Amino acid sequence: MSEQKNTADVIIVGGGPAGLSAALWCAELRMKTILFEKEAYFGGQLLRIYNPITNYIGLETKNGREMRDRFMSAVEKIDNNDGFIIRLQAEAANIDTAGKKVILDNGEHFSANAMIIATGVRRRKLGVDGEDAFQGKGIIESGAKEKEKVENRIVAIVGGGDAALENALILSDYAKKIYVIHRRADLSARSEFLDVAKKNVKIEFRPNTTVRKFTGTGKLNAVEVANIETGRKGKIGVDFALIRIGVEPNTELLGVELGLDDNRYLPVNNCCETGAEGVFAIGDVANPVAPTISGAAGMGAIAAKAIYLRKNLENPV
Repeated sequence: MSEQKNTADVIIVGGGPAGLSAALWCAELRMKTILFEKEAYFGGQLLRIYNPITNYIGLETKNGREMRDRFMSAVEKIDNNDGFIIRLQAEAANIDTAGKKVILDNGEHFSANAMIIATGVRRRKLGVDGEDAFQGKGIIESGAKEKEKVENRIVAIVGGGDAALENALILSDYAKKIYVIHRRADLSARSEFLDVAKKNVKIEFRPNTTVRKFTGTGKLNAVEVANIETGRKGKIGVDFALIRIGVEPNTELLGVELGLDDNRYLPVNNCCETGAEGVFAIGDVANPVAPTISGAAGMGAIAAKAIYLRKNLENPV
């Protein structure tokens, strides 16, 4: 790639709903844009949504993948002759926000006048023995996606928020027994999930309890737990487990100059700009309080328009 192609008005890192929205708006505003996505596909967390999406105004889809496809149909119409470049499987080895530069793991260098961080979040892990070893061997990814697997089986769900309880209710139509393991006395899930779950005879709550280890021979068959209050340890025999203990931001490559908060999310102003001038952050990585698909798309539009307006103020026609 020539040096000219390695420079742009805007670099976008991340190809989820926020990044795709920003890319669409940057192209609409005729700004030369390079969009990097480390995976071989776009979509981000959308591809982990297996339930119908009904709260994105004007667009209902049967799952996140269908919504991703709808978004991509718009992005694919962008004329590449206007300087719009998409790079899949382009993982950043270094992100220099001060210089607005990205170095890919293959050694390629890119720079821009402005940068948009849309790296999203990932599911938080427990960090206990057996968690990685039993992925796909008893530890499942999604209740909606894998509900048939748990027919007449015993399931442990780790977590106490909306996602944990929603999955418990979905799986209760199939499983023989469900244990909801939560480290606190009270669950944080909304009453619409919690009230129904408490009345479900298949669901048993284990509050004040932590997971110590996942065990089994070739396949998961037990969860070792400990009661926080008493210190008493025990083992729950299970066939499957699902972990829903929240998410954490993908900000490992970002420096302190962006003003990362205590949880390593990116605080932004009303234009989605971070603590570093010309560096913007959008989507879940910058919105831990109310992460939504529509919010991510809106932030993408805000950041793109803010960059465009600043560019034209600094370089009037």
